[in-house]
Amino acid sequence: MQVLEVPAGTGWRWMLEGFRLMRRRPLALLGMTVLFLFTIVLPTVIPVVGGFAPLVLTPALAVGFMRAVRIAEAGAMPAPWTLFSALGEGGQKGLRALLLLGAINCVLTVAVLAVSMFADGGTLFRIATGAIGNDDPALSQGSVIYAALVFLVLYTPVQMAMWYAPVFVAWHGLHPVKALFYSLFAVWRNRGAFVVYLVAWFAVAVGLSVLVQVTKAVVPPGVLPMLLSPLSLVMLCALYCSFWPTYRDVVADLSPPPPVSPPTTPAT
Repeated sequence: MQVLEVPAGTGWRWMLEGFRLMRRRPLALLGMTVLFLFTIVLPTVIPVVGGFAPLVLTPALAVGFMRAVRIAEAGAMPAPWTLFSALGEGGQKGLRALLLLGAINCVLTVAVLAVSMFADGGTLFRIATGAIGNDDPALSQGSVIYAALVFLVLYTPVQMAMWYAPVFVAWHGLHPVKALFYSLFAVWRNRGAFVVYLVAWFAVAVGLSVLVQVTKAVVPPGVLPMLLSPLSLVMLCALYCSFWPTYRDVVADLSPPPPVSPPTTPAT
């Protein structure tokens, strides 16, 4: 495995490729996005530990989604169970490694949120854990903005370390700690491309916000939610699809396992 350095302008292409890849198999990938969201939201109904489950499960599901995009790019149709394929790769050892990586992700995220409590007394932490209502007066305090800035600064290196770590664990057999280190190095080496990538998606988000405001002024109030839901799903799916080219273009000697084939019925 070799980490390459790509030009900064590649980040713009990564964003565009997210939409291009989604168009290869739109129904399958949009459906997988819904399944991904459902899978990480469902455990949150479990008291106490449910709120942390998405942080633990996301790395394994992210590998499955990237595999699905890779299959779509090759012109094949990804099956719904491809999303969970990483949970079966490498046997119990591979599963434990991905769950350990998810646990590390959970601990680091909670630690960063805990540090941000010094800036706002814990308001941001309660927002993240769903323990605060929309009418809570603490939301109007300016300290929440400072806490969000603290979180952004501290969480950025965590996200850099987590970016490639799941596929390094699942496809290249690296130990989770080693995968985190190599992911941090890979993102830092291509920081120019990732900055452009983030700016590109920020521009898309701003454009979408402007479109929503214009649409709100010309359509009846009851129609707007019907338009926003599918539009948000498309944008989220394109974002998830764009993760694959960020990996494909940066990691050389790419040799992930072949796509998962549909199960066959044994002959009788």
